Amino acid sequence: MRILIVNYEYPPLGGGGGIETRDLAEELAKRHTVHVLTTWYRGLPREETRNGVVIHRVRVWGRTHLPTATLRSMVTFVPAALLCGASLLSRVRPQLLNAHFVIPSGIPAVFLAKLSRLPLVITLIGGDIYDPSKGVSPHRHAILRWTVSWILRRADVLTAISRDTRERAIQYHGAPSTITVVPLGLVPPHPARRSREELGWDARRFHFITVGRLIPRKGYLDLLRGFAQMEEKETLLHVLGDGPLASDVQRECDRLGIADRVTLHGRVTDEEKFQYLAVSDAYVSASLHEGFGICFLEAMSVGLPIIATDTGGQTDFLVGGKNAILVPPRRPEQIAHALDWLVRDPHLRSSMGVSNRESVQQHMIDATGRRYEEIFQRLVRS
Repeated sequence: MRILIVNYEYPPLGGGGGIETRDLAEELAKRHTVHVLTTWYRGLPREETRNGVVIHRVRVWGRTHLPTATLRSMVTFVPAALLCGASLLSRVRPQLLNAHFVIPSGIPAVFLAKLSRLPLVITLIGGDIYDPSKGVSPHRHAILRWTVSWILRRADVLTAISRDTRERAIQYHGAPSTITVVPLGLVPPHPARRSREELGWDARRFHFITVGRLIPRKGYLDLLRGFAQMEEKETLLHVLGDGPLASDVQRECDRLGIADRVTLHGRVTDEEKFQYLAVSDAYVSASLHEGFGICFLEAMSVGLPIIATDTGGQTDFLVGGKNAILVPPRRPEQIAHALDWLVRDPHLRSSMGVSNRESVQQHMIDATGRRYEEIFQRLVRS
């Protein structure tokens, strides 16, 4: 098949939504011709082939950071993607379109599908339909709800990355109940192993780790407040990621008096990320909502016990008491209790780690690729 994927974010831009698109595109490219239409950023080539995927990047107005998009960049992606996409229709002659994120990626994808009479699959990521941390979240405003509903009605097939994302699309945007849930898949990591000593970590202390963009939805301030309330004060926290809240996170560390216990690593490579995960003792997240949470699969792959919130797509595979401790969002005191609990209970940490290593095998990228392949082939043949 010849597949054209549209996503306004694609690594190194964006967060989990871009990563899941890259991983899927590279898996499909093992057997098919895959093109990706995405956003250009300074220093990146306008067109390149990476791991079998042909990437086409369009110029937008107002993209100022790798981790996060601005409203202006998302708005201007629509006409830029339409113009470039129209050219790609004749150049690469795709047989199917797949948009990731309803807004903004779904808008040009709908018009390109109509122009070419090609089947369209729209993949709902989570934040594109529901984000409790944003005042401009699509679920809060009538015109945005109408726009999302209009886009969804024009897809031949809708997929969602979790049951939570599926149900919120139905609840807020009138999506049909026929949405197919296709979980994200993990690319098996194979980083060069490094010890704590080689990384400059104190081998005697307990290390928590968290990964994600520094944005309001990730709940970092709640996490820091919970960490500050711990009774076990010899613990350390490593924060991997960058974003617009970086200065706020640093100020909160200073205000709480935990700056000497928290290391902000900023943006790291995939290899560095897995090296840090592999030598940590536990993974923790205070996110207000996750569409899925690929970061949890990454932590599971190295056998880490997990503390996470109980709202979002991660509840598809994180089970309280089995492989994770789940707490309500915005509850720093409950986060503190969970952190102390893991530090004091090595048997619980061990059993959760074993469970996570086993269960993550059900969420590998080859299985996700096969699910999409089946959907795409059915549409192309019809």
